[in-house]
Amino acid sequence: LSTSGKRVAGIPSRSTSNFLEPSSIPRELRKLVIGDDEIHWQRTNLQYFNGESVAGVAVGHRIDIKPVGRYEMYVLFDFASQQQTIDLIGRSMWGTGLLLMALIMVIASVVLRQVIKPVRYAAEVAEQLSSGDLLKRMQVKGSDEVARLGTAFNNMADTLAKQITRLENLSRLQQRFVSDVSHELRTPLTTIRMASDLIYAAREGFDPTIARSAELLLSQIDRFEELLTDLLEVGRFDAQVATLSLSRIDITKLVNRCVEDLAMDAKQRDVKIRIDAPQEVLLIDGDSRRIERIMRNLLGNAIDHAEGNPVDLTIKDSQSAVSIAVRDYGVGIATHHLERVFDRFWRADPSRSRIRGGTGLGLSIAREDANLHGGEIQLWSELGAGSQFVLTLPLTQDQPIIEVPIGELPTY
Repeated sequence: LSTSGKRVAGIPSRSTSNFLEPSSIPRELRKLVIGDDEIHWQRTNLQYFNGESVAGVAVGHRIDIKPVGRYEMYVLFDFASQQQTIDLIGRSMWGTGLLLMALIMVIASVVLRQVIKPVRYAAEVAEQLSSGDLLKRMQVKGSDEVARLGTAFNNMADTLAKQITRLENLSRLQQRFVSDVSHELRTPLTTIRMASDLIYAAREGFDPTIARSAELLLSQIDRFEELLTDLLEVGRFDAQVATLSLSRIDITKLVNRCVEDLAMDAKQRDVKIRIDAPQEVLLIDGDSRRIERIMRNLLGNAIDHAEGNPVDLTIKDSQSAVSIAVRDYGVGIATHHLERVFDRFWRADPSRSRIRGGTGLGLSIAREDANLHGGEIQLWSELGAGSQFVLTLPLTQDQPIIEVPIGELPTY
């Protein structure tokens, strides 16, 4: 290309070889070449007459041809072969990467299967153990870490099975002991009762001190009979032989009868019992003896702990159940004691219970009686604000409790 635009040796002032478009030479490169005598180069896209475009590099230099003048000479190199090599390498890398990834996934899957399979097997064995199959064990193969885990698991299962078996035997022994002792004490207690009744009947002819002793003897025998009766009932629950004697019960009438029986006790403690019950007859299927025992226990406890405050008794029903709430405004129960309220022989205030003569089995038996009916006893309490026990029973024994009539928390 001539810098002066003249034709030399019949060659146009602007011409290229290899069918390249003049636009393949960048303008910036031409400015650099025209500006000095240095060799310059720049990356560019080689544009051919047929429209094809190939990446390449242009190298330019200004030359003097005397006496004709100065010319720009450019040599263009395309990277077609290099690009093909790069593309081939790229495709090879992609293919190799995909194959490597697939291989890694296969290896990882095999390794995970080998690791997870024993863990899953251990979980299945653990579930069978938790369901009561104490003889189930893991099959151990080899001596790797998984095998060591299986051996440790089996040793743990053996220890637990022995401990559970020992506790079950101890529990059966305790239940048998309570049942046997309770039955064995029944006959001598009957004899003692008859003798104490005779002594009590003749107490007026005794010295005042002896007469008072006769009264104390009779009261303690009453308490002992109550404890013996409770122990026999607990033995029936433990042996799972307790049954219901079902009949149609007017629950409002039964509750009112319990209130009347405890009215004297409430009067002595200056406690007023307030009843909120429906006017219509409310019939349920149940064992009147057991339900009355529950209500006597709940009402008696409320009166004993009311501290002279009133006791509210509320009866509500739904389409499937009836709830009886007994609420006092007395001392209440500490939060950390709530979980133990229904435990056997547990007392929140041992001194109070000893004075009143409770056995410590009342609430435990009450809960068993409620469960036997397909019902439940719920408790809410706050120290210094009082307690509320809610007995919920199904209306009939052939349908479950769908809606609890009294389920909300009391407002203290």
